[in-house]
Amino acid sequence: MGHSSSLSAPVLEQFLIQARLTKAVVSLRLQGTSSRLLGDLRIHDFRPGSSLDLSGLHVRDAVPGEGIAVTLTTLLGEEVLTLESVLLAPIPNGGEGLLLRLDWPRESAHLHRRRDIRVAAPEQSPLKVRVSLGGRTLDALLVYLTETSVGLALEETLMVDLRSTVEIDAELPDGTILRCPGEVRNLTYLKGQDHPTRLDLVLNPYPGMDLEPIHRFIQARRTDRSHRFKQD
Repeated sequence: MGHSSSLSAPVLEQFLIQARLTKAVVSLRLQGTSSRLLGDLRIHDFRPGSSLDLSGLHVRDAVPGEGIAVTLTTLLGEEVLTLESVLLAPIPNGGEGLLLRLDWPRESAHLHRRRDIRVAAPEQSPLKVRVSLGGRTLDALLVYLTETSVGLALEETLMVDLRSTVEIDAELPDGTILRCPGEVRNLTYLKGQDHPTRLDLVLNPYPGMDLEPIHRFIQARRTDRSHRFKQD
């Protein structure tokens, strides 16, 4: 399986916040097996020590029964969060179907590098970028990118105020230069990781900025991941 890190309760909560903000895809499988129950779910809400709610059920989906032991997996950039839980009774979602409800995990959640865990997705290397914040320019890894948000990993330990502005400067694989400011929404420190400082940003493009390079980069990564998955 490779190296994995057990997450303390506060760090787990930070990762669940990140997954919810970025609408990270969540899947469930039967505990101890590779049999997937449901995919394409999202973190809807959670109450530490109590429960975790998932949205994304479709009419065609068979709702698993209460008491089934499951493993939850979600992909966060280059890392995969897994936790084990038990399904509780689903609850109404305000006229939008049902929410799956899981018991709060009684065992530690784990964080794996994507290259270490086959079930998550084929490996895609993070992009090296330069970031400017607080008068400093630093190297970073871009571990995830959506149309509205970005996740960065840095070697340096930083003290950054939430809503601070970070300038991102990157050369995309097609040679396009991407320069865009982002606003810090979450700061996490993962002890024992090569790049322990994690910043989650909401992109704040300049007026009139061309976002097409971002869209092309995201689509290329999605296509590449889908192609590799089919080959495997």
